[in-house]
Amino acid sequence: MRALCDHAPRLAQLIDQVDELDFVPLEPTRDGGLTCRLTGPQGEPVYLHSRYDPVREADRWAEGIEVQAQAQTNPQEDQPPMCFFVDGFGLGYHVAALFERLTGEAFIVVSEPNLALLRTALEHFDYSEMFASNRLIIMTAAERDEVFRKLEVHSHALMLGVVFTQPLARLEGDFHARVHRAVAEYAGYVRTTLITVLSNSVRTCRNVLQNLPTYVATDSIDVLRNRFAGCPAVVVSAGPSLHRNLDVLRRCRDRVVVVAVQTTLKPLLAAGIRPDFVTSLDYHEVSQGFFAGLEGLADIHLVAEPKAHWSVIDIYRSRGPLALLGNEFARLVLREWDDPHDNLRAGCTVAHLAFYLAQYLGADPIILVGQDLGFTHHVYYSPGTALHQLWQPELGRFCTLEMKEWERIVRSRAILRPVQDIHGRRIYTDEQMFTYLQQFERDFAACPARVIDATEGGVAKQFCQPLPLAEAIDRHAPGPVDPARFDYRRRLSRFDAARLRPARALVQRRLEEVEQLARIGRETLGLIREMLDLVDDQSALNQRMIRLDELRTMVRQRSSVYRLVCYVSQMAEMFRFRQDHAIRRRAAEGKERQRQQLRRDVRYVGEINAGCDRLAELLRECLTRFDEDMKTWNVAPAD
Repeated sequence: MRALCDHAPRLAQLIDQVDELDFVPLEPTRDGGLTCRLTGPQGEPVYLHSRYDPVREADRWAEGIEVQAQAQTNPQEDQPPMCFFVDGFGLGYHVAALFERLTGEAFIVVSEPNLALLRTALEHFDYSEMFASNRLIIMTAAERDEVFRKLEVHSHALMLGVVFTQPLARLEGDFHARVHRAVAEYAGYVRTTLITVLSNSVRTCRNVLQNLPTYVATDSIDVLRNRFAGCPAVVVSAGPSLHRNLDVLRRCRDRVVVVAVQTTLKPLLAAGIRPDFVTSLDYHEVSQGFFAGLEGLADIHLVAEPKAHWSVIDIYRSRGPLALLGNEFARLVLREWDDPHDNLRAGCTVAHLAFYLAQYLGADPIILVGQDLGFTHHVYYSPGTALHQLWQPELGRFCTLEMKEWERIVRSRAILRPVQDIHGRRIYTDEQMFTYLQQFERDFAACPARVIDATEGGVAKQFCQPLPLAEAIDRHAPGPVDPARFDYRRRLSRFDAARLRPARALVQRRLEEVEQLARIGRETLGLIREMLDLVDDQSALNQRMIRLDELRTMVRQRSSVYRLVCYVSQMAEMFRFRQDHAIRRRAAEGKERQRQQLRRDVRYVGEINAGCDRLAELLRECLTRFDEDMKTWNVAPAD
């Protein structure tokens, strides 16, 4: 109970509340151990463990799981899965047998709704080591949000896969299946999110650095915090159902605050609807098409992530009010600068950003339109979106808009999945949008404001109220939004060029620090390669180790710039994580373990060195951007 209280206090409380009268009766086994018998779904007796030798049965089961895990191992990287899902805790024999075989950060998730059974098991067996390790998670409820919350600390380990084991006894099948699905969905969410981060890390850093002059020269969004407290807000996304709500939104425009994603800006303007805010975070230059050719945007405030493509920021900053959100990478580059920029939560999509902005504004309720998250009527986008305009040159007799929409869906054939829409009908979504749905449902559950889904189409969503837009506005927006709430726009500084020169000096300082780290890295890599050839000569190896320790100390003294490099070398961190796990799993000793560690370090340090080179190039490009802006705004160059 002490171990449980330290590492799973809620579970400890639930188990402590079990009455002794509810304990599960135990039966002796032939070898002198204990088993228990429960009643199956048809009233049949079901033994959870062998009546003869439950420990041996558990060992054989765990051996089979090792074989199953090996079959799921990536042969190129020798990386087995690190998460093992087990149906039912029983008396814990099989869980303990599997736990003894785990290495590194591998962990077990057990679904077990029977608290009396858990209490009985813990009364007779000591599993405090498993609980104290923080590598055993017991799910006593099948709520997706609870499953996600408990798995969050193991996100990196989930990247290596999940082994779904076969149960010893089949009881509570529906419960176990629900938890199974939630674990699989979270693993998919982590995989999608992390792959996106890893694949776009350099591009994201380039965008942030290219936007750095605008970042330092424009105001924070803090002026917007709770500015529209109590006002209803409509978050407009680009799902296929959006066109259904345009007429209603146009009629009621002055009664709500409108927050639009960048994809919907042109369709809304074409429909005579001017949003109050538009959000942007997409890293690709295709996003500039959502803003190109637009003029007269003084009443539409762009709120963007600094990772948005700089062409979007460049287009907008001369046409309308603009605010960039706080960014940790930018803060590391400008670490001596007192950064005034507020953060919003990091979302998967621009629609998540729009929802977080509505929360930041203090809006209540937050009404969603165009948030289908599925292929309503077998189309991907709402009619008239900017992407339809980008497709125009390809359209013709043998390539219609409908064909392009269908091709966009079919490209994801391998990851399509059926879901229920808000009317209970079956539609398709894909793995990516399903990940977005999971994030939204977690956000809705935590949101202090009321959330209304007025999409009138698309996937059914938890933790929000489905309601037609007209009814939602009539019920929650009785009158116009006070125009005085928008007076802040007159006080915004469009572009304070005086901030450019001191910020440029900080970027120059970071470049010099990165070049210093690169020199340390090159010496380190050469030394490690030399040590790899000296493993059989421990005396010579130890002499080189003295210098290696000195180099490591020099890197630790430059921890801030090292963190900057890690932003552009995130594959290096993932590689090291995987290799550390593999080395622990192989359990090599002595010189062979040294060789494995040195081979790991050769590749890791090599990637860090490449990251230094990449970051130095990006910083030089950033300095050029500062020089161009300083010339445009007639700012005297640095000495």
